[in-house]
Amino acid sequence: MSFKGIIGGTYKLLDNYEIPLIGLGTYALWSQEDVDRAVDAALAAGYRLFDTANFYNNEKELGIAFKKFLPKYNLKRENIFIITKANIRSPNVEENARKMVQNSLNCLKCGYIDLQLIHYPKVWGTSDKNPENSDHRMRIYRVFEEYKDSGYIRSIGVSNFEGRHIDELWDNVKYRPVVNQCEFHPHLTRPELVEYCQNKGIFFQAHTPLASRSKSLFTDPVIVSIAKRLDADISQIILSFAYQQKIGIIPKSGNVSRIKSNISFLDIASKLTKEDIILLKKLNKNRRYSDCDGWNVR
Repeated sequence: MSFKGIIGGTYKLLDNYEIPLIGLGTYALWSQEDVDRAVDAALAAGYRLFDTANFYNNEKELGIAFKKFLPKYNLKRENIFIITKANIRSPNVEENARKMVQNSLNCLKCGYIDLQLIHYPKVWGTSDKNPENSDHRMRIYRVFEEYKDSGYIRSIGVSNFEGRHIDELWDNVKYRPVVNQCEFHPHLTRPELVEYCQNKGIFFQAHTPLASRSKSLFTDPVIVSIAKRLDADISQIILSFAYQQKIGIIPKSGNVSRIKSNISFLDIASKLTKEDIILLKKLNKNRRYSDCDGWNVR
């Protein structure tokens, strides 16, 4: 793959693959028309990372859009980075995992998956305290390792995991997780988890980095003041907050103007001071805006 000179730069993962720091989240983009519009706008704006999931039910549409629009921008498969995610499903964890990975490969028509994540640290909708949770995580992870060995998955990671979940895997798997994708923004800064991941060399990537455009966050006087001083949009300040801490960001949008705006914050990020970062960190409320609260999972 070649990401030389891409907007926002890249991070070298533990397995030596490069991952772009900025990407497009695609949750809630379902129709082919919506996906086409978003992918076209994203590629034009300079995005080279696309985040999806089996659960999003749009991998087929993304595969069609990539085939349609990569040539328009003189790009090839190896010029983009595709993340997808699979939920744990039981019983028959391994069988279901293989079906989901194969479905992703078939729908995306991408030849290989750059980064495969476990979407959540338990079977969705089951008890947080299920004693089988740990075993389920290990079993799906080992299926991903099979696909990595065969060349269909390049990197393996996790999503919404806590340090204790990663610890269970760390010395008991063939390939250590290289990414942890979690909700992150000024209202949910997760300092201990970020530090844990960065100390281990795990790339911390923020989903929901704009806090679902929460009114309470977007009207916060501290953020408004910084935005006014730097002549910036509120969203640019919030994304800069993560980026300046070397945290990856995947803001989701199907709106062409927002897609462009969400990648045009780098000049603003360079002007954000250490004092600004400290002030923004103080806004933490441990408040989530997604449905994910993996910290409660045993």
